[in-house]
Amino acid sequence: MTSVKIKFRKSTIKNKEGVLYFQLIHNRKAKLITTRFRLFPYEWNSRLSVVITESADQERRVYLQNLKNGLEAETQQIYDLISILEKRGEYTVEELVEYYVNNSFNGYFFPFIKYQIRNLKSENRTKTASIYETAQRSFSRFRYGEDIRIERIDSVLMQRYETYLKNNNICINSISCYMRALRSVYNQAVIKGLTVSKNPFKNVYTGIDKTSKRATNEDVIVRLNKIDLSEHGNLQLARDFFMFSFYTRGMSFIDMANLKQNNLKNGYIVYARSKTKQVLTIKIEKCIEKIIKHYKETTINNYLLPIFSTQNPDYNSNLRTYNKRLKRISEMLDLEKPLSSYVSRHSWATIALRKGISVQVISEGMGHENEKTTRIYLASLDQSLIDDANAQIIAL
Repeated sequence: MTSVKIKFRKSTIKNKEGVLYFQLIHNRKAKLITTRFRLFPYEWNSRLSVVITESADQERRVYLQNLKNGLEAETQQIYDLISILEKRGEYTVEELVEYYVNNSFNGYFFPFIKYQIRNLKSENRTKTASIYETAQRSFSRFRYGEDIRIERIDSVLMQRYETYLKNNNICINSISCYMRALRSVYNQAVIKGLTVSKNPFKNVYTGIDKTSKRATNEDVIVRLNKIDLSEHGNLQLARDFFMFSFYTRGMSFIDMANLKQNNLKNGYIVYARSKTKQVLTIKIEKCIEKIIKHYKETTINNYLLPIFSTQNPDYNSNLRTYNKRLKRISEMLDLEKPLSSYVSRHSWATIALRKGISVQVISEGMGHENEKTTRIYLASLDQSLIDDANAQIIAL
């Protein structure tokens, strides 16, 4: 059981209001939480831990009554949080303080998803955090900004949300992405004891539909590499990032951004994929070395490539800029489908398959955890291989 006491701390400055604070004691460990409530020593009864309003004038009495109401509400919030944590089982006083201060365990959904996003960012899982943020913004628009208690999230609500997304022409894979993000947060709320699972996502789509072909062919890769962008410095930079990704077996943009000089070891790039933490080793071919040397003088903080800068240290902002520049290059090359940060990775896989390289080798080269993931990639990437096979069979 946690002991909760309200105490008063006098100001060190004469004739200035002091502050009320909570003292929480759990398993013999104590933590203090300073509140926003301020009053004078004669307005606080330390023995009874109550606000004294009787002797104040009318204006001050209104202030003190509002303070009293707010203090009671926050005290009740602490007791509600303690009740939730005790139902869950073991907890620490540090956890109690963290959840209270962050307002993440008050039973509402939006504070809790923001709490999850902060945790993801602290673990450098920026891509997942970004997906959660996008899903939260979308769900908030659906709710017209009105929060909802987690226990009220049910199957009917999520079906209505799915219909809302479809009516706004959101593609099926984006709908699934939002649903999976919200489901993950909901499941964490169940684990934390904030609600009992009602399986609200059972009747909405959370699968992965086959995407349109993202890979480009060898001819486009060659044209992209040869196009003269010397008068378009930013576009040349984006082209070189794309080629670097292609040369490094489709290295993701976030992994390229995080490469540093200490990732270079005896003629190889050695790094751990941010998505899976799998360690990959890539031989530094001459084309890779050329790009590294070209930008060596323009990088900061020992980074290998000039993706992060002092003016723009934000990953998501840099990724958006990169994709915009690739789209501009696509227009210059008159491509039917625009290039993007994903295309280099998909193209490497497709071209490798066309060259007769086994799925096992492609899977290991891309750092997939299993061949199933690679086969999903290739199934949507290379219809032309199936068409060629069919043509050969018909020719017999």
